[in-house]
Amino acid sequence: MKRDLTFFFSVALFLGMLPGCGRIIDFGKSSVEQGEEIENDVEVARDYIRSSRTYDIFTLVGAFDSLWLADEVREMYTDLYALKYGKTEQEKKIFLRRQFEENIHFISFYLLSVADIPIGDKDSAWAIYLRLGDNNFVPVEFKKVELNPEFKLIFGKKFTRFKTAYLLRFNAKDIEDVSLINPGVDTVKLVFRTIEKEVIHEWNIDGKAQLKREDVSVV
Repeated sequence: MKRDLTFFFSVALFLGMLPGCGRIIDFGKSSVEQGEEIENDVEVARDYIRSSRTYDIFTLVGAFDSLWLADEVREMYTDLYALKYGKTEQEKKIFLRRQFEENIHFISFYLLSVADIPIGDKDSAWAIYLRLGDNNFVPVEFKKVELNPEFKLIFGKKFTRFKTAYLLRFNAKDIEDVSLINPGVDTVKLVFRTIEKEVIHEWNIDGKAQLKREDVSVV
């Protein structure tokens, strides 16, 4: 134990004498096993992130990052999940089909908010609803969640320990079982509103992601 402490103190002293952080990082990478790096291109999913910061004069009153769990995002999540757990192509297709099933029934978002600005209850300053065309819809589910590593990777630097994650779900169909996202709707808008301010996160709909559902066949 004493020898281990001596070694670590020696390494710390040596690192402190190195000029510049870059050389310290290089030394660490060359001296300690780093494992094999895996490249993950998540930019397609990040295209579905919208962010905003709202102030009252100089006081921050709202800071939101929202990710629409559109089909393309769920497809990226499936790729990361399958990679992490070594799923077969068949298992991956089954998992993806389940993800698409979620989107048949719900329009879902992950939302990050700074921890000291709580949202999601009746006493919150901010109310959040979905706007499709001229119609507004309230969430059928709004709860705090722990993001899994795959979605933390997608959010990237936007996710920090100072933010709280939420899941918002809206019904994807009306009472007549007709899809709310239809050819007459060209944008999806998540509206954040107080009695004094309004912020809108907006996504254009091109239909490409929805078509991918038909390409997933499970044999």
